[in-house]
Parts: sequence; structure tokens; C-alpha cells
Amino acid sequence: MKSNFLLILLFLLLHCSTDLRQVPPPTKNGNLSRTKTNFPIVIGRFEILSADRGVYTDAWRLAWKGHLQSSGIFSNVYTELDSTITKDYYTIDVEMKTNYSDKYNWWYTWPAVYPFIGIWPIQYRIAEYTVEFKYKLYFNSEQKKEEIISKKGNADEFLYGFYKVRNFHRMIEETNLEAVNVCLKNLETSL
Repeated sequence: MKSNFLLILLFLLLHCSTDLRQVPPPTKNGNLSRTKTNFPIVIGRFEILSADRGVYTDAWRLAWKGHLQSSGIFSNVYTELDSTITKDYYTIDVEMKTNYSDKYNWWYTWPAVYPFIGIWPIQYRIAEYTVEFKYKLYFNSEQKKEEIISKKGNADEFLYGFYKVRNFHRMIEETNLEAVNVCLKNLETSL
């Protein structure tokens, strides 16, 4: 009896959670030989408003740098300001918020908890993810634009929803990429 209880407890603890650190890789969007502006851009303040932001803030900063470089909007992209390079430059400050929630349809899923622990395939899981980018664009020290971009994505998994998280990771990465692409398009039209 005691070993069955430990086995049940072990299976309950093996629930796979979704990793929200899905940073979209940059893709080539623009014509890199002819940029929209001859001024460089500096990625200034980049903040992720999340409890585990320290883990992936640097990854997002580098991803933003890659997206800005591949977009073909700016001549150069820097992560730190070097006043000896140029005296006229753009600066972008970014604040990112994420919200992820998932729930299960327990009418289908309850046998996966008891009595068919770990083998009952029908585990209906529904996930919603929202990402919000608030950015401010400056030219030298004058603010040119401030905007909030919000994108929402959702996904569901019908079979083995406790354990299969690949679709949720893909949905998060695609939603992040959509939001970044909207930011880049809006930046290009504001110059």
C-alpha cells in the first residue's frame, strides 16, 4: 500500500510544465545593403517583467539585436552606447510582459490522475499566452515614438497533455515572433 502511494505521488509530480523562455531566432526580413536610415540604433533599457527574468534577459537582448540587424532598417545595432562612434543615433527602450495560463478539461483527464495514472492518453490541456512589448524610440535624447504591441496565442493538446509540451513551446515562440515583427514594421514606418 505504501509503495502504491509513493508511485501515485511520483506520477503526480512528473507533470511537465511549459517553458516560457522561447526566444525567436532572427530571420532576414529586409534588404541589408540599403538601410532605411543611416543612423545606428542602441538597445538601451531592456526589461522583462517576470519572476525569472534574470535567466533569459540577455538572450532576448541578443535576439532583439539580431532582429534589428536582419530587418535592414538601421545601419548598425549596438547593445551599448559608444559616443566615439557617432553623435547622432536612435535608442530603443523595451519592456516586455508575458502571461501564460493553462487548464485541463478534467471530464476527460481525471483517469490520468486515478486509476490509470500515467497511461490514460486523453489529457485535454488548453493554453493561452499573451506577450506585450512596450517600446520607446528616441533620436539622441528626444522621444520620437512610444507604442504597446500585444499578441495573443493559444494551443491545445488532446493526447498526453501532461507530458507533450512541444506544441505549447512552438505557440509561444510564434507569438513572440509575431510581436517582434509587428514592432519592427511599426519602427520602420515611424522613421
